[in-house]
Amino acid sequence: MVDLAQLVNESLLRHGVEAGFDPGRVQWSKWFRLEGSFSVLLAPSKPGLFALAEELFAPGDVTGSGKRMLALFEVTEADDLGMGLGRLFLPRAPQRERLEGGKCFARYAVIEDGLQRQAAHAAFQTWLSGSAEAASGVAGTVPNSHIPEASPAPGSSNNKARNGPPEAFYSGF
Repeated sequence: MVDLAQLVNESLLRHGVEAGFDPGRVQWSKWFRLEGSFSVLLAPSKPGLFALAEELFAPGDVTGSGKRMLALFEVTEADDLGMGLGRLFLPRAPQRERLEGGKCFARYAVIEDGLQRQAAHAAFQTWLSGSAEAASGVAGTVPNSHIPEASPAPGSSNNKARNGPPEAFYSGF
C-alpha cells in the first residue's frame, strides 16, 4: 500500500517541484516511561525513529516537587521500532541499567520512507549535538561522526554555512 505522503512527493517531483522534508512535522507518539522490557510491547513493528530522554528537575529543586523536565540523550533510527526499543533491555545492552532506573522516557515516530527517515535522523542528531555544545560550552560532547555533511540544494540561494545556535524544534518535540 502506498502512503499518501509518498504519492504527493512523487507528484511534486513529476512537476519539477522538489519536496523537502521538514523534521518539525514528524508525528511523534506521547512520551512513555521505560521501566522494563514490558513498557515497549505496544511499539509498532514499523520503521521509524525513537527518542530517549531522562527526567530531570529544575536547578535548585532538591525536593523534586517543582518543574519536571526531560533531557533528550539519544535519537535512534530503526527498521523495526518494537525490536529496536526491545533491544535496549537485553542483558548486555549498555544503557539497560540507566533505562531500568525508572527515570527514563521514550517516544517514537513511524517514518516508513527510508530517505525521509535518514533525513530526519540526521537533522535530529545535528540538533542534539548542537544543543549539547550550547548547553555545556564544550564542542564535540555528542559523537556525530555518522552525521552526513549537509550540502545546499542546487540552485539554492543559501550557499553560506549557517553559524550560531541550533534552531529549536517545535515545542511538541
